[in-house]
Amino acid sequence: MAEIRLDELDRGILRILQENGRASYSEMARRLRVPESTVRLRVKKLQEIGVIRKFSALINPFKAGYSIVAFIAVDVEASRIKMAAEELSKLPEVDVLGIATGAHDILMQVTVRDLQELENFLIEKLGRIGGIRSTETSILMSVRKWGYARVF
Repeated sequence: MAEIRLDELDRGILRILQENGRASYSEMARRLRVPESTVRLRVKKLQEIGVIRKFSALINPFKAGYSIVAFIAVDVEASRIKMAAEELSKLPEVDVLGIATGAHDILMQVTVRDLQELENFLIEKLGRIGGIRSTETSILMSVRKWGYARVF
């Protein structure tokens, strides 16, 4: 994967968008002391090279009817890790998923409405994916920080 170098203007735009994804080009331009056209071009470039994946709302699941956020560690037969990760990533309950180093092969964050839905997810959905040997589930009792990658 080629290294992407962000300059101070790129990082400034990203910081503003992380604070307020609805910030206008004119507001960003004013805060960064550059022309609006420059901000428009930079945002477009950041989207084209994949730094900005998409614009979306950061939802608080507890306020939207979901009571369970869980982290699930998955152990998979070595020859089936990539296939299992691909299948798991298609499930709507999965928010974040990655192939990992350490004690477990795959780590994921899952959001569901209640314990019954978590049980169904673990037994029915994970049970259909070949190669899974075991899982370990931790339920968050509370969330103290919501966020994504920081821009340095």
